[in-house]
Amino acid sequence: MNESFIVSIVSKGGFFVYPILACSVVALSIFLKKFFLTREKNILPQGFLRKLYACISKGKLSEAISLSVEDSSVFGKIAHLILLHKDKSKKDLEKIVEDEGARQVFLLSRSNELLGSLSNISTLLGLLGTISGMITVFQVISTQTVVDPPSLAGGISEALYTTAFGLIVAIPTFVGYKMINNRISEISNILQDESTRLIYELEKTSEEK
Repeated sequence: MNESFIVSIVSKGGFFVYPILACSVVALSIFLKKFFLTREKNILPQGFLRKLYACISKGKLSEAISLSVEDSSVFGKIAHLILLHKDKSKKDLEKIVEDEGARQVFLLSRSNELLGSLSNISTLLGLLGTISGMITVFQVISTQTVVDPPSLAGGISEALYTTAFGLIVAIPTFVGYKMINNRISEISNILQDESTRLIYELEKTSEEK
């Protein structure tokens, strides 16, 4: 019975397969964590928005503040600051939103660069494994007057399997890195738009009094 491809990689790929495997585990953990954190319910829950704007339209600002305190989403934190400083000028409010928005986006982005680095590291480890395998091949050639082809198989398989595994890990890791980066960029724009809307609604409520 033939071994599966992945089992073959682990058994024949040499030492450098193991750090590549470690990179894959760390990369998957980071991706899943970031994917979870950037879901709509953690960024801009629609239920919270409906309740928030309902309170503001009725002039119940104390209830709106309580809602924002209880809500754990990213926008909930921004909304809380806007409501606390609602009496400040529009320019000051926009500066508060900009600073807090940048802080929240930074928190979401934290460790995402590590995901991109893991993609590069996996590729380089694969290349290092290739070099290691080729060194093994040349050592065999240098020590045998008549080279027996099967004796070269270990070095060649190490070179090819490690390269393949490095790319198998690096490519999806890089795709995941770009995907999370794009999601965070979209979130930044959404938070800015929703903050502008909240400031406008507060101004409108204040003018109606």
